[in-house]
Amino acid sequence: MFGWGELGLILILALILLGPDSMVDVARKLGKLYGEYTKAKRKFELELMYGYNLDYDVLKKFEEMKEKSLIESAEQKIGVKDINKVVDKGVDK
Repeated sequence: MFGWGELGLILILALILLGPDSMVDVARKLGKLYGEYTKAKRKFELELMYGYNLDYDVLKKFEEMKEKSLIESAEQKIGVKDINKVVDKGVDK
């Protein structure tokens, strides 16, 4: 990174080369550019952090729905209201 000496030298050279009037415009453009950069960086970080969790949550809900439908279809075929009670009684014996 730059130290205070290097930063001062760059500012003095920019003031001499660009002039005081255009220096304001250049600083404004650099500020906007930096703002866009930080916003894009933050958006990318959030996508990385939460993008995969959302996919995991959707897959988890899909697995729960799949398991529930399998249990319901087994209950219908067997004719039992709660298959978990029947399984638990069988394990206890």
